[in-house]
Amino acid sequence: MKLAIVIDVDGDIMYVPEKTDGNPIPKLFDNIEDAEEEREKWNTGVIIDYETGLAVPVIRSFNDEERLRAKKRKEINNGE
Repeated sequence: MKLAIVIDVDGDIMYVPEKTDGNPIPKLFDNIEDAEEEREKWNTGVIIDYETGLAVPVIRSFNDEERLRAKKRKEINNGE
């Protein structure tokens, strides 16, 4: 699977380009880590599967506050 980043530039949706001179081609990535690193550079960036055009879901880890709430909810649910 090849991944690309799409961004909204003044209402126009476009791929993050590999190069800016001449005819721009989309910058493609082989893994989610590299794509995520590039996506973080753009306010409106979304990672997509370049071949299908579908957005790639990104699952993030809990932060400390969410982790604590989950532990408390587990205690309440288990009657501890």
